[in-house]
Amino acid sequence: MRTVKWNGGLLDRIPGWKKVFVVSESRFQLHVITDGKRQSQELYDIVEAAVRGGADVIQLRYKSAPALDLYRLAEAIRPAIRGAGAGLLINDRVDVALATGAEGVHLAAKSLPIAATRPLMQGDQWIGCSVHSVEEAVKAEQVGASYITYGHIFATNSKPGLPPRGVDALRRVVDAVNIPVLAIGGITMENIDEVLATGVAGIAVIGAVMADLEPERAARELRQRMDASHHRPKKALPLAKALSDQHGRSEIVQ
Repeated sequence: MRTVKWNGGLLDRIPGWKKVFVVSESRFQLHVITDGKRQSQELYDIVEAAVRGGADVIQLRYKSAPALDLYRLAEAIRPAIRGAGAGLLINDRVDVALATGAEGVHLAAKSLPIAATRPLMQGDQWIGCSVHSVEEAVKAEQVGASYITYGHIFATNSKPGLPPRGVDALRRVVDAVNIPVLAIGGITMENIDEVLATGVAGIAVIGAVMADLEPERAARELRQRMDASHHRPKKALPLAKALSDQHGRSEIVQ
């Protein structure tokens, strides 16, 4: 366990409020990535359900959206995310991540390089990236990635015709680096235990929650399975369940 120090904000005005809260070092994280198919109200409803069900992070991904549209979507869903104590990541767009005060940015192959992105970000903002091999994972760690996402682990409709990389390859990536690794691709209730056994920091899903008619239930089932697992992450992502909006920021105390 680690502690987190609160650097000011509205909560200071509440009598008896303690400025130190706990961050779990052993909790798997559930990241839900948007599928780029929803308008603002539908997106808000699904996101609200997902975080209510236990999603730790929402990654906003709309690959073809102009910056202004992505910014507006982020602003629309942020109240639901922050209200649940969850985090917001912006896919690809560093400018939107900065403008919205998101917890970080997730970079793709054609995004800005990590080395060019790091000086732009606040010290506590995450920079994640997608990798597809041990070599890419090691390089991402060397240039300063906060975490990496590796996949696709199992067959998935989002990668038709491409063979899955499998659990053994995932384990090799986890073993090769000392930063958190999230698994992605075809992860379901039927195979999640195999994934958690590799020492990943958690999982990232799209359709398993976004396409489910009951996204809250879908997220809750995954969350409960992870919480009940006897496996633990090799390297966990920090998770602070506290307010961190414009009224104050949280700082991880090593």
